[in-house]
Amino acid sequence: MKSNKKTPFHFKALFLLYRLLWFCATPLLLRFSRLKEGAAERTLKQIHFKKVDLWIHAASVGEAYIAIQILKSFKNDLQLDILLTTNTPQGKEILAQNLGEQPHRVTVAYMVFDNPSLVRKAVQIADPRLLVLVELEIWPALMTEIKRQKKKIIIVNGRMTERSFKGYGKLSFLWPHLKPDTILAISKDSKDRLQTLFQQQNSLHVPNIKFDQIAHCTVSEKESKGTQSLILASIRKEEEQDVFYILTEILRLFPNLHVDIFPRHLHRVSSWEALLSGTGIKYALQSSRPDQETISVIIRDIFGELTRAYQGADAAFIGGSLAPLGGQNFIEAFMNGVIPVTGPDISDFLWTGDEVFEMGLLKKANTKEEVLEFLVDSLNTPVDKQLLQRKANKYIHAKQGGSRKTCQHIVDLLQQSNYKSDAL
Repeated sequence: MKSNKKTPFHFKALFLLYRLLWFCATPLLLRFSRLKEGAAERTLKQIHFKKVDLWIHAASVGEAYIAIQILKSFKNDLQLDILLTTNTPQGKEILAQNLGEQPHRVTVAYMVFDNPSLVRKAVQIADPRLLVLVELEIWPALMTEIKRQKKKIIIVNGRMTERSFKGYGKLSFLWPHLKPDTILAISKDSKDRLQTLFQQQNSLHVPNIKFDQIAHCTVSEKESKGTQSLILASIRKEEEQDVFYILTEILRLFPNLHVDIFPRHLHRVSSWEALLSGTGIKYALQSSRPDQETISVIIRDIFGELTRAYQGADAAFIGGSLAPLGGQNFIEAFMNGVIPVTGPDISDFLWTGDEVFEMGLLKKANTKEEVLEFLVDSLNTPVDKQLLQRKANKYIHAKQGGSRKTCQHIVDLLQQSNYKSDAL
């Protein structure tokens, strides 16, 4: 009992500090170009929303696509007033451009800063029956105010890595006070971590909604040019030296190989130019429109080209995995006709399941030397693209359905909030 009496005091003291931090930080935050846009909405000097049934928060690009998928998965005869919020201009653009014709009345806005006084005003205006938080979006002031006003909260497509769990665990006394009514997690491990963090037994494993956004595997027959192609995708700063080793070694073994390097962040393009300068390897930036017949390496400095590149590739390495960075999306590679290779750390993508290994859709290496070995094997042994297509489609089909199940839980919570509707 003694610890139970102390917790409210710690909770209140933390929020006093939290409020003070927001008071001091807001003027500084508004100097950032990313936050200047929509500043009036973030501080409620402009208010474009009113009372709604649902408030769905999608932090940025990935979460925005998930929010759109949820809207598409509601029954057509279900008509809701919905507020969609996001933190970034890119997220807002995606929400606005992909809504299409909706049976729902949807308002898109920037998320208000999580300053307790601003949040209280926003919640009073929106007065949602249910707050939907996409993936890992824990906003203490917002969740506290929703609970204070006896509204409901659901976390959907929830994910939490072991690294994040340890970080949040440093404030373990706080999270049970913010307990959502339901947690829908994308893997058993994420479910167990979120359940432990919030002390919420109503935590379930539901397939990742991202699977529902994938239509089918796309394979194409390459034009016979006599050259092979390797993709080095989503390469991060911390692994550049290891990937450079792989690049130089594989070009020594396959001197006619064509290589496309996709840095994860475009500001690293100059670093790749520096690495390749003086090596004797002929390289160029994609933006310079080089003659690919005479160039060995193209540094991709333009967004939006990776999917098409996979479709013409013989082998691919997916970065963010040779250093402890959690990995990057490898599903896109095998859904476009090439079996990818990763390094040892794909901890952020364990929700994909063991099936990716069991079905031969992914190769995971333990060292840079093993990455090289797997890539050499891929180049020496062309994949049966039709067989890959069947395996990939079978894998994706078995993983789909998360959107539908998520919508059912949302409607159930709305009904518990005295919302009158025909359920899904």
